[in-house]
Amino acid sequence: MLGPQEIMGQTRSRSLFKAATWRAIATLTGVAIVLVLTGELEHGVTFAVADVSLKMMFYYLHERGWELVGWGVFSD
Repeated sequence: MLGPQEIMGQTRSRSLFKAATWRAIATLTGVAIVLVLTGELEHGVTFAVADVSLKMMFYYLHERGWELVGWGVFSD
């Protein structure tokens, strides 16, 4: 039987680091767009705080919702 690392092809720490760097890239892209549109750094910072906070909350709720779905889960 294959373990999780063999199935995924990478360690959990690598996956976590990739997720964190992607989140940073996505948030900085949003901040750059807000800066271009408004010219206000304060608006960009407000966007960054709201973006990270709301997306983390919605991702958590999304994951918890999927815990209620039995489809596609392997049983032991």
